[in-house]
Amino acid sequence: MKKSICLFLFFISQLGVSAIAQTIESLAEELPSLFSILTTWGVRPEWDEKSENIYFLNKLVGDVFKINIASKEVSQVTSGFYHGGIHRVLCLANGDLLLAMGSSIFDATNPEKDRHAGLGLYVLTKENPNTPYPLEAYCDEGPAVSKNSLKIAWTLKGQREIKAGEIYYENGIPKLKDVQTVISYQDSSAYVRLETQDFRPPLNEELIYTHYWGDEKDQYFNSQVFGYNLTTKETKKYTDLPKSYNEAEGIFPSGEFMVIESDRHQPMNERNKYKLDIYKLKLDGSGEVERLADFSTRYFNRIKSDNPVVNKTGKIIAHQFGYQKGAGDGRGIFLFDLEAYEKAKSIKEE
Repeated sequence: MKKSICLFLFFISQLGVSAIAQTIESLAEELPSLFSILTTWGVRPEWDEKSENIYFLNKLVGDVFKINIASKEVSQVTSGFYHGGIHRVLCLANGDLLLAMGSSIFDATNPEKDRHAGLGLYVLTKENPNTPYPLEAYCDEGPAVSKNSLKIAWTLKGQREIKAGEIYYENGIPKLKDVQTVISYQDSSAYVRLETQDFRPPLNEELIYTHYWGDEKDQYFNSQVFGYNLTTKETKKYTDLPKSYNEAEGIFPSGEFMVIESDRHQPMNERNKYKLDIYKLKLDGSGEVERLADFSTRYFNRIKSDNPVVNKTGKIIAHQFGYQKGAGDGRGIFLFDLEAYEKAKSIKEE
């Protein structure tokens, strides 16, 4: 444990930035070699099915773009059709895209008005990239997609129930089948909220989600990572740190770990204020975590690291340069070289 802490401090000390640094541009020349800046704009990164490109939104409610990791070439994905704003983009195992979109009328004075009102789920196929096909299903926050099948899961409006189903194609048109409610908290406290995140590979039998609870002032005051086994109906709690924020994010291809957002490093009076950083969580029930970035403390009251997703090799994490003023809010995408980090850790421990 002491060696891991020392190694982490060694990496973090390389940042060596001044307290006034606030922008992604000012960080570009100050990051250690483990971090690199992929874009200086955009939010909510998502790897494609081959981990060759990253999809992202230009803003919280906007359009989908794609950047090639090797060439750094950027292209707009959703320029071929009109819409009222896209809230989420996820890549299906076959390379098609799952979009979560609000109503067709965009309100610039309240761009996220549809976030909890029921976002429509659509599939954008490779064969017909200018026509999003509706699945006739509606989610609250982001859906979950399997990395090796066409299973998806989503939280219903109100965030108290989760449904799952599977996408299939009929004459090239994507549709949903085998839709069922898999988790329901309708009979529990009125201040429980759920958010789907990932199917756990390689078997897809477990759905990882975040469980929030609180009171009438803040339903999201507590948050922990849970897993629900779709076969055995067993529920497991993977983090257990009261009065702290712990949100499930990207899962590793082995299914042994996932990255989470957490504020566990903050003193109690600074928690639940979006002062988050990314951690690697072991999914064995031990609750063991390893902190991978310290942006929220190094740039106090300014910056956080959030929205981390892992590529198919488990060697690179893409994450967001976030602002400490709201969920998902930020500008720019970083890459964290996890393979280099693990190699350096092994050398340090010898």
